[in-house]
Amino acid sequence: MEEILKYIQDYGFMTVFAGAGMFFLIKFALLKYQQMERSMLEQSVAEPRKHAFFQKVDYILRYKLPDIKLSSKGTYCEGRTAMFRDMLKTKFELWRDMVAKICSMDYEHMSSGDIRQTFTQETLDLVTEYESEWQKNGVPKIVVSKFHEWHDNHAEMFLGTVDSITLGACFGSQREIINAILEMNMLMVLLTLLDAEKTLGDLNGEISGLEYKGLKLL
Repeated sequence: MEEILKYIQDYGFMTVFAGAGMFFLIKFALLKYQQMERSMLEQSVAEPRKHAFFQKVDYILRYKLPDIKLSSKGTYCEGRTAMFRDMLKTKFELWRDMVAKICSMDYEHMSSGDIRQTFTQETLDLVTEYESEWQKNGVPKIVVSKFHEWHDNHAEMFLGTVDSITLGACFGSQREIINAILEMNMLMVLLTLLDAEKTLGDLNGEISGLEYKGLKLL
């Protein structure tokens, strides 16, 4: 994950996305899953509330988002940049709080089915919550819809992986199951960044001329 984020920092989100493609992301997800299977002992003692997911989200919120700049047709666009930062700030903060809430539950006494249901329902509720906040904050409806369109396949992939983790026999404890799901949340952080930039990169004439917080969208 660190290497991928370094490539993004050096070359930009869209360059990495175009060069690697969905095949790379799927292969990366499978690799992470295989690594988790091989490190059951480590997973069994890890504390979910100290998982690297939280550090990664905080790092992006503090240092990555403020540095990101979006352009339209080769020209820096302050409005698109502000919208991108605000959308991801809202999503990541709500997401971090959601995962923290689950990690604070008495998951050791939950069944695998209960963990699966909890992550599934909380993830669906999260989508509803951040989309509602975006629209309240003035993000055009077409931007919200376009992000949903791009991100939906990745969200389905995530939920499918949650099913596989909780229905499988690879993990010997509830703590291992939680940590395995948090590893997939780490992958979703990257996919969220890519989907958000692709959304605003593909919307040209549809949002050009509109305003966001008093800033004109090029």
